[in-house]
Amino acid sequence: MDLESITGIRHGLQDCRRDGLTQFLNEFMKVLIAEGYTFEDLLDAITNWASEKLEFEDVVKHLEEAEQKVRLSRSQSLKS
Repeated sequence: MDLESITGIRHGLQDCRRDGLTQFLNEFMKVLIAEGYTFEDLLDAITNWASEKLEFEDVVKHLEEAEQKVRLSRSQSLKS
């Protein structure tokens, strides 16, 4: 098998993993919402998890900013 074929297979597998994770997350969010959780709660949990990993130090700041933006957007939409 040549390098191009192997690369194509790897990309296909990555796409399948991403699609599977997306489907899982869609179903998981339905359960969370049914239990009274919000997207912000999920972002907060991911941020907390990432903050324990040194390699994600830069990412944590962006997650915190994203969470704040979502909360601000939600509060503004509730006022409208």
